[in-house]
Amino acid sequence: MDVVRVRRRPQVARGVLVATLAIAAAGAAAWSLPNLFAHRAAEGPSVASASIVIDAVTRGPLENDVSAAGIFAPDRVQIVASLADGVVAELSIRPGTHVSAGTTIARLENPDLNVAVVDAAAQLAAARADVQSAREEAAAARLDEDSVLRSARAEDARASVEARSDTELHTKGLIGDLQYRSAVIKSAEDHDLVAIGQSKISVGTADAAAKIAAAQARVEQLAAELAARQAQLQTLVVRAGAAGVVQSVAVDPGQRVTSGTEFARIADERDLKAVLQVAEGDLRGVAPGQRVRITTSDSGTAGGRVSRIAPAAQNGTVAVDVSLDAVPPGARADQNVDGTVVIDRTLRALSIARPASAIDTGRVELYKLDRDGTHAFRTPVTLASGSADRARVVGGLASGDRVIVSDTSSFTAPVLRITE
Repeated sequence: MDVVRVRRRPQVARGVLVATLAIAAAGAAAWSLPNLFAHRAAEGPSVASASIVIDAVTRGPLENDVSAAGIFAPDRVQIVASLADGVVAELSIRPGTHVSAGTTIARLENPDLNVAVVDAAAQLAAARADVQSAREEAAAARLDEDSVLRSARAEDARASVEARSDTELHTKGLIGDLQYRSAVIKSAEDHDLVAIGQSKISVGTADAAAKIAAAQARVEQLAAELAARQAQLQTLVVRAGAAGVVQSVAVDPGQRVTSGTEFARIADERDLKAVLQVAEGDLRGVAPGQRVRITTSDSGTAGGRVSRIAPAAQNGTVAVDVSLDAVPPGARADQNVDGTVVIDRTLRALSIARPASAIDTGRVELYKLDRDGTHAFRTPVTLASGSADRARVVGGLASGDRVIVSDTSSFTAPVLRITE
């Protein structure tokens, strides 16, 4: 009887079969997946390529900056004010007038001040006459005292001669004691009168000098008062203290003003600064010392640094002062400018053109194109602060990826079909 023998397949052949089946399944999946995506894409809305803006992700230097509009403003403004009371009789300048140091701004009239100057001059003349009178009186008194002194000296000399003669006669016994003693007493008295006359001259000279000094002091006082009045009279002419351009005029002819009234403001256009009005939401990161690029429509460009940030906002913006490295030729006060404050700079950053309605930092959904550019798939992307026209990519995209950066808020489908 024949026995049927069953032949077993080797284990190796079974493994090969399993591997073959797996490869076939993977190939079928790889073939079917694009067809599946293509099928789904075909079901999405169609978008004409001419109606959208596409940008590629690039890697390179990227500045994180803030842009704002502003103006050139003078860094130094001189306020010209009145130094005296009066009525504006003449106004020589208007806003925009170029002036130099000492240029006449206005002329005032003040009759009371004119009268005060005339009165001070008259008093000074009278005081000078008093000085001359005091000197003449002193000279006359000195002559009288000198005359008295000469007479006293003459009497003293005669009395001395008589006393010596009577002394000799008395010694010889030719005259009595009474006559002798009378002659001696008379000589001593006349000698004392000479001393008194000399003292009176000294006292009179000192008294005359004091009177002359007092009169001279009065002259000096009145001269100072006259000079002060004349200086006040000069202040009726209001002049510019420095060169510049008149920014504003605060008075009109015929107006009565008091000391300290503002007449005009003069700006030094050789020392301008830029004042940017930065939106409150963009101020984050702006700090003193940061570099700024200033662009004008007709004066070229200029560089500078943030020098001051206003402590409070007005109408939703904050004033940021920029000190310029050099004032552009032709720049003028109140000229409109555009400024870009460079907050920081990254040398190798992924970036794309700033998507429509994208925020500086956060997650957005963008449509990323496939390799052939016929379909775009909604993809979550994480953005960070970038420049005014480019956003930094920190997640969701790689260098070379292409995305739609124009407004796609009207689309909600996960896939868009791109048509010519």
